[in-house]
Amino acid sequence: MRDAPVILIADDDVGFQEIMATALKRNGFLVAEAHDGTEAVEKATNLKPDLILMDLNMPGENGTEAILDIEKNPETKNMKIVFLTSETNPWPAVKGETKEIAKEIGAREYLSKTDDLSKIVERVKELVKQ
Repeated sequence: MRDAPVILIADDDVGFQEIMATALKRNGFLVAEAHDGTEAVEKATNLKPDLILMDLNMPGENGTEAILDIEKNPETKNMKIVFLTSETNPWPAVKGETKEIAKEIGAREYLSKTDDLSKIVERVKELVKQ
């Protein structure tokens, strides 16, 4: 049994990862980090985090591909995943609401990195409890 919920931050922006990790740790979470989609899939499988914060644009396997891989694996397919990105229109070729498209792919939510950090942390707390 864990002492605290584990949040996996999958993002190639090390500076953002540090800021997000610090905010989450201050709120009682344990934090793991991945720098690309492939590493995120591997850590999701090994760590079984309580929630994954997934960036969209990363080198190699991007966030969308990583979520689809996580969804394919019976061990990880029901993990809570949230897109946390600075993209305003990540799927321009697809018509539809971004948040709805994110849910179709397998994410629970679509949050913006430009949102207030405390708002993101509060939403993470709510999602972990669900």
